[in-house]
Amino acid sequence: MYDLTNFSLQDMSKIGDDLQQLELKARNIDELSDMMVQYFFDNLVDTQTGEKSSVLVRLFMTYPYSSLDTELRQSVDKMLSAQPVQQDMKCLILSATAGVEPEWNSTANSKDHRVLPIQSEDMLKKNIMVHQFIQQMGIGISNVLNPDPKQSSALEGRVFNVYHIPDAIGNPYIPAQDEFVIPYGIKSAMGIGGMLPTGNLFALLIFSKTRIPRDTANLFKNIALNVRMAVLPFVNEKIFVIDKDEITEEERLRSLIATQTSLLEVYKKTSFEQTRRSENVAFNIASFLGKFTRKVWLYVCLITVSVFFLFVNWLTHNEFTLHLAAIPIEILFGALLIEKILERKRRAEQSKRLMYFRCYLFRSRLRNIFLANLNALKYPVISISRIKTASLQELKQMRKDANHIEYVSLESMETIITEYVPAYHAFYSFMEWTIIHDIDFGFENMIYILHFIEEVKLFKYNHPDTPFVYEAQKKRSVMKKVKKVLAEGLFKFLDFLVELKGKNPALFYELLADYEESPQGVQIMYERRNS
Repeated sequence: MYDLTNFSLQDMSKIGDDLQQLELKARNIDELSDMMVQYFFDNLVDTQTGEKSSVLVRLFMTYPYSSLDTELRQSVDKMLSAQPVQQDMKCLILSATAGVEPEWNSTANSKDHRVLPIQSEDMLKKNIMVHQFIQQMGIGISNVLNPDPKQSSALEGRVFNVYHIPDAIGNPYIPAQDEFVIPYGIKSAMGIGGMLPTGNLFALLIFSKTRIPRDTANLFKNIALNVRMAVLPFVNEKIFVIDKDEITEEERLRSLIATQTSLLEVYKKTSFEQTRRSENVAFNIASFLGKFTRKVWLYVCLITVSVFFLFVNWLTHNEFTLHLAAIPIEILFGALLIEKILERKRRAEQSKRLMYFRCYLFRSRLRNIFLANLNALKYPVISISRIKTASLQELKQMRKDANHIEYVSLESMETIITEYVPAYHAFYSFMEWTIIHDIDFGFENMIYILHFIEEVKLFKYNHPDTPFVYEAQKKRSVMKKVKKVLAEGLFKFLDFLVELKGKNPALFYELLADYEESPQGVQIMYERRNS
C-alpha cells in the first residue's frame, strides 16, 4: 500500500518492480491494461483512514482509425458527422478503467470517454482535460496528431513531465465539477504518459481523494517509464502499428534500451536532488530545528532549573546549590552524548547492512564475473587460493599491483564481457538498494556499467556469432569503455576483499569457500590450465 501524501523513493522502486511482474503475467495488452489500472486503484491508500485514495484510475492509448473495431468506428463516424475520415487518423481509446462505481470498471459502459477522434488541434481543444494533459506533459500536439518516424527515437529518449492538478475543486481543466469532482471528494488529479516506438501515446490518469504533493508527482516520472517498459513487449501487436507493417525485434530492443536509459537518468536526477537538498544550508537548518523542537522542552527545563539554582546560590552563597545547578547541565550533556552514540550506532548498522548485501552479490549473482576476471589475468597473477592464504598486507599489495592490469588475450576479455550480460539485474538491484537506503556508493559507476551491458546486448542481438571485444577493438572509445568496466570491476572486488579481511574474517573465508566450490570456477580453471 502506498500513501500519496508521504510517497518515497522506496515506494517508487517497489511499484516499478510490481509493474514488471504484471508484464510477465499478462498475455496481451488488454490484460496488462486491466491489471495496471486495478493495481493503482487497489494500492494507493490514505494511511490515516485506511481507505483507498483513488476514486477513478484510467488508461488511455492512441490507435489509428484503421485498427478500430466496427463499434468504435461507428462511434467515431457519428462524432465526426459524416466528415471524411483518414485511415491513419489518431483516436484516443479508453483501454482500461477501475473506480468506486460499478459502471466505472468496464470500458464498454463509458459513454463520453470510450473513444475520442483527434482529427485536428481544434477538435482536441474541445476536450479541455486531454488538451491540457498533452500540453502539461510537454509531449507536443503535433507529435500526437502526426508523429514523425524520424523523431521517434528522440521522443523515446525523453522523460516527459507529469500532469498534476494539486487542487481539483474549481479547476477549469477538470470538467464535471458538480457531477464528479465535488460529489466524490476529488482533491487532486495526476497523469503520467509517454510515446511508444510506433508513435502512439499512452496516458494513465489517477483521480484522488487525498491531496497529491508536487514531490510525489515528480517521483511518478519514473513510474511512467516503468509503465512504458511494461507495454513495450506488446508493441508489435497489429493494433499498435501505424506507419509500419511490423515493429522488428531490434526496434523493440532499442526502444527498451532507450527507456532503461531514461529510467536510470530519472533515478540519478532524483538521487542528486535529494543529495542537494540534504546539503542545502537552509534545509539543514530547518531539519535541525524540526528535530530540536521535539526535545526543546527538555533542554529548556534543564537549563531553567540550572539557572534557578545559580540564582539561589547568588542570593544565599550556599555551595550546595552549585551542586544542584550542575546536575541539570550534566543531564543535558549526557543526553547529547547518548544522541551521538545512537547516531554512530545507526551508521555502523547501515555500514554492516551494506557489507552483507555486497557480500551476497559477490558470492552469488556476480560470482561468475569475478571468477572469469581472475582467470583471464596475465598480470598480476591472482587466484582464489592465493587470496585465501594471503595476509592483509599481501592482499593490499595484490590490489596495488592490479593498477597495472593485463589480460591474457582478447578472447579472455570476451569471456568476462559475456558474464556481465546476465548480471544486469544484479547491478540494477544494487543501484536501487543504495538509493532506497540513502547510501552514496558507486551510483555513477552503476549507471556506467548498465549502459555498457545494454550496448553489449544490442550488439549480440545483431551479431550473435561475433565477439563484442573484436568490434570494440575497431573503436578506441569503445575499447576504453571495455577496459574501464573490466578493470574497475576487479578493483571493487579486491577492495571489498581487503575490507572484509580486516572487518569480518569469518565472512571473508565463507565468500572464498563459495568461489572454490563454484562449478563455473572449476570449469574456468580447467580451461585455463589446458590452454
